[in-house]
Amino acid sequence: MATGIAFPESNLTLGAPTPEDAAAGTVYSLPVHRYRDLDGQTHCLSKWQLSPEELEEVQRTGVVWFNSWGATHAPIWISGTDPFRSIDVALGDRRG
Repeated sequence: MATGIAFPESNLTLGAPTPEDAAAGTVYSLPVHRYRDLDGQTHCLSKWQLSPEELEEVQRTGVVWFNSWGATHAPIWISGTDPFRSIDVALGDRRG
């Protein structure tokens, strides 16, 4: 299973939802970048590392699976491109 990993732009770490989950080791901390878009909506961005076996399967099939606990899927996007690097390129590295 892919593992959530740290990245320089993370500004928050999400923890297990319950002490029982944390104690059981079934949920681990997830570094995220929490931000608000131009409409004021809050978003969380996370970075994931595929295992070598998963990466091989994705290369073979071109497919990535996503699962969300609960009754519905929240709006999401999945990308292999670093969104922070995309911003740097679009802004010509002029961010301060």
